[in-house]
Amino acid sequence: MSAARKKLADDGASQGWENPACLGRGRLLPPCSAELAPPHGGSSCWAEGAAASCGAKGASKLARSTKANRGGSALIVVMWVLLILALLVSSMVYDMHIEASLTAYQRNRTQAQQFARAGVEYARYLLWKSVKIKPALGMANGEDPDIFLAAARLQKGMALTNVVHEFGENQKFTVSLIPEQAFRNINRLNPDTEWPLLLQQAGIPEDLYPEMVDCLMDWTDANDMTRVNGAESDDAYYMERGYPVKNALLDSVEELLMIKGWSKAMVFGGQAPREGDPSLPGLAPLTTVWGDGTINVNAASREVLLTLPTVDETVADDIITQRTPEGTEGTVDEGYRNTSEVFARTRTSPALQGVFTTSEHHFMRVIVRGECEGVHSGIRCVMWNDNRRFQPVYWREGEEP
Repeated sequence: MSAARKKLADDGASQGWENPACLGRGRLLPPCSAELAPPHGGSSCWAEGAAASCGAKGASKLARSTKANRGGSALIVVMWVLLILALLVSSMVYDMHIEASLTAYQRNRTQAQQFARAGVEYARYLLWKSVKIKPALGMANGEDPDIFLAAARLQKGMALTNVVHEFGENQKFTVSLIPEQAFRNINRLNPDTEWPLLLQQAGIPEDLYPEMVDCLMDWTDANDMTRVNGAESDDAYYMERGYPVKNALLDSVEELLMIKGWSKAMVFGGQAPREGDPSLPGLAPLTTVWGDGTINVNAASREVLLTLPTVDETVADDIITQRTPEGTEGTVDEGYRNTSEVFARTRTSPALQGVFTTSEHHFMRVIVRGECEGVHSGIRCVMWNDNRRFQPVYWREGEEP
C-alpha cells in the first residue's frame, strides 16, 4: 500500500468511516460527499463506498415517497367510509320518514273509520227521533232546531243529503239518509213493462234487453224451465263458473253480476259493451232490493221517476217541482203530505195510484263518509225499522261509501 493511501485509510478510521464494500479488508470510507472526493489514484473501494452512501440517500427519499402514498390511500379509504356512512344514514332517515308517513296515514284512517261509524250512529239517532217527534206540536224547549227539522223531514218520507258534522279542522263526517222506496225494487219489476224502461234509463242498448231480462228471470224463478233468451244451471256459462242459478229473489244489487248477460258496467256504470257507444251510468243508482216496490215521491229522483210507466220528462219535472212549493224549501212544510196531493198538484196519471207512497221509510239507506286529515272512510248500509229499533240489514265499508 502506498504511503498516501495508507494515510487516507488511517484518517478515515479515526473519523469512524466504514466502507461496506471493503469490510473484509477493514477499509473505512466517508459518506458520499463532494468535499471528500477520492484523490487521484484512489482505490476502487473508495468509489464503491461512495456509491453505497448515495444509494442509502435514495432509499431514504423512496421511503418518504412511500409514506406519502400510504397517506393518500388512507385518505381515499376514509372518504369512502364517510360516503358509505352518509348513504346508510340517508337510507335510515328515508325509512324513518316512510314509517312515520305510514303511521300517520294509519292513524288518520282509523280515525276516519271511527268518524264514519259515528255518522251511522248519528243517522240511527235521527231515525229514532223521526218516529218520536210531533211536528204539529212544534219544537220542544231546548231542542236542537237542526235535529228537529231533520227528524221532521225524515218522518215525512223525505231524504236528507250531505249533512255535515265537524269535530275539528279536517275532521268530520258527512251523512245522507234516503228511503229505499226512493229506488226501484228489482225483485218486483214487471219484465215486460218496467224492466225495459229501467234498462233504457241506465243507457243499455235495446238489443241486449231480451237476454238480460230472460236470464234474470231464470235466475230468480223457482223452476228449471229455460226462457227463450235465458239460461238455467245447465248453461255453459254457469257450468264454467261452477255455480247454479239461485232460483230465488236477489239479496243485493251486486248479485246481478253473477247472472249471464250482465256486466259490471251495466250495474255500476262504465264502458259500454260495444266500442263507440257512450259510457253507461249503471243501474245501481236507480235500484234496490228492499221495500215493497212502491215509490216514495218525496224522495225519488227524476231518473227514478222516468222509469215508471206513463211518466215522461214533463210529469217527472212536475212531481219534483210541486213537492217543494214556494217558500217551503228547508221547512217542515216541504214535501207531499199524502198521495192525494201528488195527483191533485201534478199531471200524474191515475194509473199510478197504487204505485206511490209519501212517508214510507221502513228501510232507510244510510251513506256516511268519515274524513280525517284528507283520509276517507265510507260506510253504506241499510237500516230496518224493527218496531222503532233501527237495525242494519246490509253493511259495506270501504274508502268510499
